[in-house]
Amino acid sequence: MLSFAIVGYDHAHLPKYAPAIAGHPRARLAAVVATGANRDLARRDARRFGARYLEGLGELWEGERIGAAYIGTPPDQHLAVIRELAPRGVHILCDKPLATTLEEADAILEVARAHGVRLMVPFNPRYQVPVMRLKALIDQGALGTVRHIHATKYGKLPRGIPGLDTGWFFDKARAGFGGFGDIGIHAIDALRWLAGAEARRVYARIGRLVHPDIEVDDLGTAVIEFDNGVVASLESGWANPPGNPSWLSVSFEVLGTAGAVLIEKPYHDMELADEARAERLPWWRADIPGLVDEFITAVEAGREPAITGADARAALEITLAAYRSGETGRPVSLPLAR
Repeated sequence: MLSFAIVGYDHAHLPKYAPAIAGHPRARLAAVVATGANRDLARRDARRFGARYLEGLGELWEGERIGAAYIGTPPDQHLAVIRELAPRGVHILCDKPLATTLEEADAILEVARAHGVRLMVPFNPRYQVPVMRLKALIDQGALGTVRHIHATKYGKLPRGIPGLDTGWFFDKARAGFGGFGDIGIHAIDALRWLAGAEARRVYARIGRLVHPDIEVDDLGTAVIEFDNGVVASLESGWANPPGNPSWLSVSFEVLGTAGAVLIEKPYHDMELADEARAERLPWWRADIPGLVDEFITAVEAGREPAITGADARAALEITLAAYRSGETGRPVSLPLAR
């Protein structure tokens, strides 16, 4: 059994990842370390899953040996936390983005390499069943030569989530960017994965277009050119209104020389309705259990996970290039100049 700790209860993904880790047949959630916000929720979940509840990393080493950790702190804290964990041999499942700058991302990769620990960022489109099937069709050549990939990924503002304080999402220094990057970096990783190539140029328009009361961007559009000739486009951000029937709206479209695929729903879902409104909820998700299982399997096998630290750095670099393009109004070439 892989002994797991959750470090930081700040991320909105925690209500999904905590039960996925605790419920895995080859893992045990041993400790929950609430280093920032949402300590009441962290305490309740620790009790729910039979884990120790802690409020500091120093306390983590007083009990049983921890073999792996899910990091759910704001991104600006990732490097400091990993510098505490990696020298003790703790394998890292770190929520996105890996860091807020490429310099921090490089430091994280070096720390993980130096101490021989596995590092994975859980980009969930790679484990959504329709997107996995799409990738298989591309790799089999069923669509011919891929020419264009288009993705949309819209979400609601990450506030007002019951029981969660998510104020850090609206602080650029802590989050790294606003809505386009928060929502879009998942799709950016998926576009790179589907294209099977590295990005060479990005053009984007990003701004605060929907929510004038926040201090970060909320929506953007990017065009990404890959070095194998694939052109991808992405529209993403906090665009869904509060009354939208689903929290996330996601689509992928691939055009090839021998065929095309359109994915309009990444999950199996159902619609619940009352007198006031309808809500669309997934009734089955393979992505989060699949990501957790892949990480645990990679640790057990002593191999690199399917989504590596280098993949996470590449997605961050494309995202940062999009923001640089949005600021200058010009295309930005990759790799980014320091």
